[in-house]
Amino acid sequence: MPTDSDSFNQQLRQGEERLANGQAAEAVSCFQNCVELHPDDAPARLALGQALSESGRDIEALEQLEQAVALDSSQVRGHIRLGNVLRALSRTGEAVEAYGRALELRPADPFILSNLGNAWLDLGESGRAIECYQQSLAIYPDAPATHSNLIFALQYDSGVSREEIATAHCEWGERFGGEVPSNPERKEYDLQRPLRVGFLSADFRYHPVGRMASAVWQHLDRERVTPVVYDNSSDESQAKQQYRDLVESWRSIAGKPDEETVELIRTDQLDVLLDFSGHTSGNRLSVLAQKPAPVQATLFGYPNTTGLSAVDFRITDAVADPPGAESLYVEKLYRLPQTAWVYGPPDASPEPGALPSLSGQPFTFGCLNNPAKISEATLRAWSEILLSTPESRLLLLVRNDPAHEGLLFERFGRHGVGHDQLVFAAKGPEQAYLELHNRIDLMLDPFPYNGGVTTADCLWMGTAILSLAGDSYVSRQGVGLLAGVGMDEFVAANCEELVAKAAGWASNTGQLAGRVSGLRERFQASPQMDHAGYARDLEAALLKMVKA
Repeated sequence: MPTDSDSFNQQLRQGEERLANGQAAEAVSCFQNCVELHPDDAPARLALGQALSESGRDIEALEQLEQAVALDSSQVRGHIRLGNVLRALSRTGEAVEAYGRALELRPADPFILSNLGNAWLDLGESGRAIECYQQSLAIYPDAPATHSNLIFALQYDSGVSREEIATAHCEWGERFGGEVPSNPERKEYDLQRPLRVGFLSADFRYHPVGRMASAVWQHLDRERVTPVVYDNSSDESQAKQQYRDLVESWRSIAGKPDEETVELIRTDQLDVLLDFSGHTSGNRLSVLAQKPAPVQATLFGYPNTTGLSAVDFRITDAVADPPGAESLYVEKLYRLPQTAWVYGPPDASPEPGALPSLSGQPFTFGCLNNPAKISEATLRAWSEILLSTPESRLLLLVRNDPAHEGLLFERFGRHGVGHDQLVFAAKGPEQAYLELHNRIDLMLDPFPYNGGVTTADCLWMGTAILSLAGDSYVSRQGVGLLAGVGMDEFVAANCEELVAKAAGWASNTGQLAGRVSGLRERFQASPQMDHAGYARDLEAALLKMVKA
C-alpha cells in the first residue's frame, strides 16, 4: 500500500510533467494534492503557485507563493515568481521588493535584474529600468528580450538622443539579426494576380494594432491584395473571431518554433510581409531576421527602426519622418501621402462632453498615456504649467498601486507641485478610460515619447491636446494627428511655448470650448479615419515595393 510519501512524490512528478507540457490547468490538481498531503512543503506550494499563475489564476497563485516564501525564504524562484504575480496584479511596488529579495539571495542574476527593470518601468522610473537592463546585459549579453526592453525604455528617457537610440537598435540587429539569408527566389511579379501580403503580429485582437489592421482589411481591394495573417497570440476573444472573418487566410503561429514559422511563410509564397510588432511584446523579429518573404516592411506597431537589415522598408509619412530622418533607420523609409496609420475607433464609446471647467470645476489638465512616458523633461514642463496656473489640477492615469502614486507625488513635489494639484485615476475597462476624457479640459501629450492611439482616442472623445513637436517619429505623432484636424495651434515648438500655451488656454476656456466643438466629426473626416483612402495608398505602396 503506497505511503503518503509515495503519493506525494507521484503527484509531484505528474504535476511537473504536465506543467512542462504546457498543461498548467491539469497540473494544478496534482500540486493541490501534494499541498494537502504536506502543507508545510515549500517547493510544493511554489509549484502550485506557478501552475495557478500559468492557468490565469493569479490571485490564488499569490496566496500559495506568499506561503511558499514564508515557509522557506531562501527560495530564489519563490521570490521571482512572487514578483511576477504581484506585477501582474498591479502591485508593482511590492513586486520591486520581491525581486530585491531575490537579488539579495542571488546577486548579479541577469534575469532577476531584467524583471526588476520591467517593474521599475511600470512605475514610470525609466532611468532605474535602463540601469537594470544595462546591468543584466553586461552579465548576459545574449538576451534579445532584455535588449529589446532596454531600447524601448531608452525612448522614454528625455536625456537620450535620437542618435543614441538609433545606435542601440542597430546594435540589437547586429547581435541578434545575424547574416541575412539570400532572398527567397523572387519571381517577377505578375500584374494579373493580387499581391500576397502577410500581416505579422501578436496583437491582432482587441488592441490598437488589431483595430487598425481590421479597418484596413475591410477596405483592401481583393483584386489587388490577398491578405494572409500570421497571428502570434493565443487569445481567442470575440474580437479576434470577427477579425478572422475579414481575411482569406489566418495562420496561428503562437508557440510555433522559428524554423517552422519561417517554412510556413515561405510555403505561402508571399510577395510582402508586414510586421506590426517591432520590439513590442510577442514580436517575432527572429523570424523576420531569416527573411521568409522577398520584401519585408514594418509599420504602426512600433515607433522606431527594427534594427534588422532583413527588413527592407518602414512605412511612415512626411510629418512623422521629415526629410533627413533616413539616418535613424536601418530600413528604407516609404512615406505614404497622407498618414502612416489609421485609427480604428472603439467598439462603443460615450459621447464627448462639455469642458468640465465651464460648470465651475477647476481647470483640469490630463494625460491618459502610459505613465512610463512621463519623462523628466515632461515632468519639469508640466510642473511649470501647474505652478503658473495654481488653481488648476492635473489628472494622470496610474497603476492601481499606492507605490506608483507615491513616486509621482515625490517627483512632482521636487518641483514644488503640491498634492492638491494632482488627481490620479487607475486604469480600468475601456469604457471607464474613455469617460475620463470628459473630466479633462485640455490633454497634455508626453514627450519625447508622444501618445499615438491614445492621442487619437483623445480627439475621438472631443478633447483638445497640447503637444510638443520633437525631432523623430516617436516625438512627432502629436504633430501629425493635430494637423489632420486643423489644430496646429496646439503644437508647441519648445517647452517655454508649451507652458505659455497651456496657461493661455486655461485662462480662455470659452475659446477652448469653441475649438473642440465638433472635434469628433472633424476627426472622422481627417486622413486618420479615411480607411478606404489609406487602403488605396497602402496598396499602391506595396506594389511599388515589390517592383523596386
